[in-house]
Amino acid sequence: MKSRALWLLIPWGLFVAAALGWVIYWHVVAGTAEARIAAFLRDQNAKGAQASVTRIVRHGFPALLRLELQGVAFAPARGGWRLTSDRADLNIALLRPEHVVLEAKAPIIVARADGTVSNIEARALIASLRTSGGALARAGIEADDLSLDDPSKEGVLRVRKFVANLQPDARAAGDYQLALEALDLALPRPVRSFEAFGVAVATMRAAIVVEHGAALLDGGEGDPTAPWRNAGGQMRFEAVELSWGPIEARGSGAGGLDSERRLAGALTLPIDRPGPIFAALANGANVNENTRRALGMLAASFNASGKSITLDVEAANGVLRLEGIGVRLLPPVY
Repeated sequence: MKSRALWLLIPWGLFVAAALGWVIYWHVVAGTAEARIAAFLRDQNAKGAQASVTRIVRHGFPALLRLELQGVAFAPARGGWRLTSDRADLNIALLRPEHVVLEAKAPIIVARADGTVSNIEARALIASLRTSGGALARAGIEADDLSLDDPSKEGVLRVRKFVANLQPDARAAGDYQLALEALDLALPRPVRSFEAFGVAVATMRAAIVVEHGAALLDGGEGDPTAPWRNAGGQMRFEAVELSWGPIEARGSGAGGLDSERRLAGALTLPIDRPGPIFAALANGANVNENTRRALGMLAASFNASGKSITLDVEAANGVLRLEGIGVRLLPPVY
C-alpha cells in the first residue's frame, strides 16, 4: 500500500514542482522586462532625452505576460517633438522573451516644437520587435483603420491597412530591408500640382533597401538624418507599386535627401496609359501656362498613339520633374 501511495504522490509532486517553477519563471521574466524598461528610460534621460512611464501593471498570469504601461512620454535629446500616450501594452512571449509586441491602447499625440500637433489613432496599432544576440532581427508595425489628424490643417489622413517590416539586409552590413504596404488611403487634401489625381490612393507598396541604415540610429544634434546623409545613405527602391487616380504603375529607383533635406533621386515607372496622367497634370490648379501647354500636348500625343512609356520621375535641386518637365518645387522634408 505504501508503495502504491508513493507512486500516486510522485505525479502530484512533479506537478506542484512544475507549477512552482512556472510561477517563479513568470515573475522572473516580468521582473527582467520591467528592469529593462527602467534601464532604457535611465539611459535615454542620461543622454538628454525625456522618457518616462508613470506606472507598470502586470497582467496575464499564468499563460500570458502583458505589461500595461501607463502615462508613456518620450522626447528625444535633439528635441523637435514629443510623443505621449495614456496607455500602451507590452506583450512578451514567455518562451521567447526576445520577442515583444507593443500595442497602442490609447491615442498617440505627437507635439512638435513649432506648436503643431498630430493625433494618431487606429482600431488596432501594433509594433513588434524580435532580437537575436542583442541585435535587431526583425521589427514591424501593423495598423487597421489608421488616422493621422493635424488639427491646424484641413482634413485627416486615413489608411484602412498599413504594414511596415524592417530587417537587416544580409547582402551588406549596416543596410536594412524595409517593406511597406498601404491600402485604401484617403489623403487629407489634394496634393499640390496633383489635384486632378484625387485624394483616394488604392494601393501603395514598396520594397526598399536603406543603405547605411545603421547611421540613422546615431541621430544628429538638431538634424536626425545628418549622420545618414554624410555616410552616403540613400533608399534603393527595388520595387514600387502605386495605384492613384490615373496612375497604375510598378517601377524602381533610388533616392534620399540633399544637403537642404529636400527629396533627391529618381524613379523609373513603366506606364501603359500615360495620356490620362499628363492630362490630369495639365489640369492642375497650380500649373503655369507654358507647363500646361506642354503637358497637354504630351497627353494628346499619347492618347492618339496609344503607346506606353517609361515615366522618369526626378527630384533634384528642389524641383520635381516628370519626363524632364518641372511640375512643382520641393520644400525640406522637415
